[in-house]
Amino acid sequence: MTPILSFFTIALIVGFVTAGIKIQFDRFFAIILLVSLMRLPIAQAIDVFLWIVFLSAAFVLWKNREKIKAMPAQNKKKFLTLVPLLALIGVSLGSWLFFAVSAKALLATLGILALLYGLRLILVHFKPHEFEYKNEKPAYLKICGFFGPIVSGFFAGFVGTTLKPLKIPFAVKIGRMNMGQVYLGNTITALYSSFFAILLHGLHSTSALAMTANSALMGIPLWLAIHVVFEVTQLFFRDRWRKPFQIAIGIVLVVVAFKFL
Repeated sequence: MTPILSFFTIALIVGFVTAGIKIQFDRFFAIILLVSLMRLPIAQAIDVFLWIVFLSAAFVLWKNREKIKAMPAQNKKKFLTLVPLLALIGVSLGSWLFFAVSAKALLATLGILALLYGLRLILVHFKPHEFEYKNEKPAYLKICGFFGPIVSGFFAGFVGTTLKPLKIPFAVKIGRMNMGQVYLGNTITALYSSFFAILLHGLHSTSALAMTANSALMGIPLWLAIHVVFEVTQLFFRDRWRKPFQIAIGIVLVVVAFKFL
């Protein structure tokens, strides 16, 4: 398959799948396809994917700018100070591991995450009342508030993903936290984490500018193509299709996971 054909195939698959299961920024499928279809080395695929995460998170936050403006001042201060600091700590550790381990270890980690994400899609489904939680468990709020940015930062620096598909079910189903607030908080964390990971990965290279530019030149148009497919798919994809579609995609991820293990 030629690079151009691979590019558009990835955009079609990732845009359609993520629209079907309503994933707007941590489009983990893109890494798998960049490695499998475009035949990119795993490290390069991760760097390209970081641009997709960054731009997707930025777009989601732009769409929710009024909600961000309406946040309590204390929350805004936290998202401007503590969250980026914790995310940077996580990204620094993850980026160190990214350069320390072999490509085989990165691929194995990708396989483990594909397996976990697949099982999550198959087994974890949200009920309508779970979208309306307002009285979260204080202990879980503190755990997610402190460790959430570190965990997201670590995995962004290590393998590109911010672990959102696992973090949100934990926060909502166990911590009984509000879905909208959790999603927005995870998006802000993903923005910081992907941005810092792009910087640290680029600075580590002897040709930092060239490496970052190459990843951006592929990541930016790929994000745009994925986004167009996502928006078009949303026009016709019915809500009643989402649960069986989510389970089917989960099964595919589980099967694909063993290719990397």
